[in-house]
Amino acid sequence: MELLYTLVPLIIVLPLLGALVNTFAIRDGRRAGFIASAAVLLAFVLALVATATLAGLPHEEQTRVDFMLWQWIQAGTLSVPFGFLFDPLSAVMVLLITGVGGLIHVFSIGYMAHDARPVRYFVYLNLFVSAMLILVLANNYLLLFLGWEGVGLCSYLLIGHNFERKEARYASMKAFVVNRIGDFGLMLAILALFYVFGTLNFGGIFPRAAELLAGQQVQWIFGPTLIASAISFCMLIGVTGKSAQIPLWVWLPDAMAGPTPASALIHAATMVTSGVYLIVRSHSIFLQSQSVSVLTVYIGTATAFVAASIAIGQYDIKRVLAFSTVSQLGFMVAAAGMGAYTAAMFHLLTHGVFKALLFLGAGSVIHGAHEVQDMRRMGGFRKAMPRTFWTYMVGTLALAGIAPFAGFWSKDEIIGAAFHGGRFGTFTIAGIFLIITAVLTAFYMGRQIFLVFWGEQRDHSYHPHESEPIMTVPLMILAIGAAVAGVINLPFFEGIGLAHILDHFLEPVFEVTGAVTEPPKFDLLLASITVILALGALFVAYRVYALRQWKKTFRDPLARVLGVFFEGFEQRWYADDVYDSVVIRPFKAIARFLSRVFDPRGIDGLVNGAARLIGLGGAGLREAQTGYVRSYALVFLIGVLAVIGYFGFMTVR
Repeated sequence: MELLYTLVPLIIVLPLLGALVNTFAIRDGRRAGFIASAAVLLAFVLALVATATLAGLPHEEQTRVDFMLWQWIQAGTLSVPFGFLFDPLSAVMVLLITGVGGLIHVFSIGYMAHDARPVRYFVYLNLFVSAMLILVLANNYLLLFLGWEGVGLCSYLLIGHNFERKEARYASMKAFVVNRIGDFGLMLAILALFYVFGTLNFGGIFPRAAELLAGQQVQWIFGPTLIASAISFCMLIGVTGKSAQIPLWVWLPDAMAGPTPASALIHAATMVTSGVYLIVRSHSIFLQSQSVSVLTVYIGTATAFVAASIAIGQYDIKRVLAFSTVSQLGFMVAAAGMGAYTAAMFHLLTHGVFKALLFLGAGSVIHGAHEVQDMRRMGGFRKAMPRTFWTYMVGTLALAGIAPFAGFWSKDEIIGAAFHGGRFGTFTIAGIFLIITAVLTAFYMGRQIFLVFWGEQRDHSYHPHESEPIMTVPLMILAIGAAVAGVINLPFFEGIGLAHILDHFLEPVFEVTGAVTEPPKFDLLLASITVILALGALFVAYRVYALRQWKKTFRDPLARVLGVFFEGFEQRWYADDVYDSVVIRPFKAIARFLSRVFDPRGIDGLVNGAARLIGLGGAGLREAQTGYVRSYALVFLIGVLAVIGYFGFMTVR
């Protein structure tokens, strides 16, 4: 255990050190890329050693690697350490962040070779990884919130990296502002936790959650409600921001305005997973509120379905993947709401691998197509980019849920939890919509594959080419992961120790709070139905998009068939227009009123009016100052008579 006390801080320090070295000592972009990549990959090696060491500890000690580096805040009864908790849950998150993050760093060396500010980019990338590591390793909510805000800041900096472009500036501000709304909800939850528990340390909250939260009520907006519901609802607001769920999901599709590897980091391994991690880490609180947990299921399900439908109507290769990320996050949030916490983490891990592969693959396509992102201008790329094509195919099959690729196992576990019931019963309607979403996922990924890689090139104004090895090697490594990552939680092969590996590894985390359940049974019929439907969707996509040579300005054939529905897909179901009408325009109108009317006539008028009143009073007093003794004697006499008259009157009464 002493070894872990040394390794865990080093895992965080290494990316920070890489950022500092690049900031103050490096000016060459390629060298900065190697330093940044080495820092994160070395952190991954240390994470592997730390995880192996943790797994070797006795079962009951795996949640006790909880230590303080120094006392961070001490104010009255508030005592917050700068300390870390390295348990199985944080271990799997650290492996994902450093492993996938390290490959994204390596890919970036080639992708950002001709960028104007590569050193700054790699500094931001290292800081992003460090902030996310602080978030998942924190042993208290305030330190978690520090990492939470850190990833928000770094996402703003990375999305707006190409700040010369208006689109990038707007997208970075949108991400920052929308996330602040969610962050306010998490802040309220943290304040409420301190009010109830008198501490923000996980060790002082989770084991006592059932005892202190059960039945306790608080006056809420709509009347008395369980304090557990109020706290978990505020946390859910934070989750909808960071993990891009309805209604705060609108920022994530626009985040693709940043460099493509940064999009991969945001969408796959770091920021968007923090909301799912928050629910799983705080499961003992969510378990005390069935109503909020059920709400979480349906928010996740609705987000998954709506985002998948929107992806069908997009032409930008990165935008399709962005809406896919929103949709897959919906699967994870729904699973966490059902109480299927291991299933949520399983899909978080597999999605982190194959979505990083797809985003980096899209980056390779864009790089080889000379920055073209419109899929209508592509076509036939499998000939010019064979390594990118084959790795992209693996990622597509994993995301589409085709057996035996990783996405099949994790997605099937979530759908199975919906139909067979978890801690809060069955969610048949949610399960049906999740199956429909899985079918839509297979269709829009088939559409993308056939538009980009099949047929003949539709726009001959450029010559596509394969990316260099420093970009394709990470794709190959991630493709292997996307193919075999499902092995970490297979539902069978118990006899040879391959069944439910992740379930057993995370078990100590849930034992502390009494939330351990039996691993779900594998439903062969349900799994077969989802695979057959997904294969059918891929076949339909092949028939629609691969068997005909389109022009580069073509209108999607589904537009004629689906009419207004396809227009809704294209326009994101007008979510941005609704926000613009309901929130942004009224806010701007109020701001204009305050700046043009209330501020000059109200605030300034009050201050200036008080000044004028004092000035007039002073002018009146100045007139009374004649300098004649007789005048002052008269005033004195009047004052004396007034005092005598007042006391005389009071005496008579």
